[in-house]
Amino acid sequence: MNKSVEFYPRKEISIEGIKIDTLINDSFIYSGYGSWVVFNDSLTLLDKRLDSAYVFSDELIHHSTHLGKGDGPNLLTSIILEHTNMGDYLVILGANYDFNLINKNWQIEKRGQLDFYHEKIPFKELEKNPKPQNIGIYGLLYEHLKLGHDFQGNLVFSIAATHPDLNYFWHETYYKEARILGKINPNDGKVSIHGRFSPIYHQYKFLSTLIGAPFSYLEANTYIQGYEADSILYKLNDAGEVYYAFGVAGKEMNTDFENFRPQDYEEYDAVWDLDRDRLSYYYSLDYIKETGLLFRVYTKSNPLVDGLQIYRDDTLIGDVEVPKDFLFVGYKAPYYYGEFKYRVDKEEDSIKLLRFEIPEN
Repeated sequence: MNKSVEFYPRKEISIEGIKIDTLINDSFIYSGYGSWVVFNDSLTLLDKRLDSAYVFSDELIHHSTHLGKGDGPNLLTSIILEHTNMGDYLVILGANYDFNLINKNWQIEKRGQLDFYHEKIPFKELEKNPKPQNIGIYGLLYEHLKLGHDFQGNLVFSIAATHPDLNYFWHETYYKEARILGKINPNDGKVSIHGRFSPIYHQYKFLSTLIGAPFSYLEANTYIQGYEADSILYKLNDAGEVYYAFGVAGKEMNTDFENFRPQDYEEYDAVWDLDRDRLSYYYSLDYIKETGLLFRVYTKSNPLVDGLQIYRDDTLIGDVEVPKDFLFVGYKAPYYYGEFKYRVDKEEDSIKLLRFEIPEN
């Protein structure tokens, strides 16, 4: 990410606001912790405690239940961490670094395991002399985990290294040399590592509470890389080369970022909570191939609302308000869908799903 590239902050606002409807189902009972996905042209709630998938109608009427936790042929063996649609499959990534490819009949056609250790570098060597190109020092970045795919049959996901001698807590070189994305072919699960932090992380040196790096593939050889602390969006080819940059800063954002190098993990956790509440950052990036729109959600300093940016052809066409803790879910014509970020202190019994349309422009 050291290569100089032209930056085009193009803005042609044609969407001034969106009307968001809230769908509610008060009668269906589930564990209270889940996430929505549009799969097989249906609205589906993934229960992250019970590993179940609940399929609903467009009006949020429950139709069927699938999957579950266990050792059977179509059951999941670990807690659901993340998911993505990949062609005709729903892919679920589990807490045991397991991945599951599920077809439209809710059958698990393929299971596998992320393999971070296929380089066969001895553990003692990794322990004593970690290098940023060593795959074995990385693992899933749980706090900012995204799962996607590259339109070539490969899964892509967020990674980080927490090695005592090379990590984002205490080592400035991490932000210059560490990789941020992992990639696998589901046929073997062998992880390759890709991507770097953007120049703003070199400038600040220790933005340790803002290391999320959302991404979204546009096609087989092009993806957009974003960063929580960076208003710029970077367009890269599949070799990881940046060839274009665009993006416009959000509104009402507190970007008074500070270097933070914690004394220990306890201090990090304490400041993490403070920073995630007081600072503003860009935390998701989703491209909808059917409509050609790119959505970026960010937090505002405003305690009541967050922001949703809408891009078409690398040009900002809308920057609208959305409810606090809004998460983008996906698209099922003619609606786009969203949900609320899970918070332990705001767990509800009722099921809610947000729905909105984008005006023709």
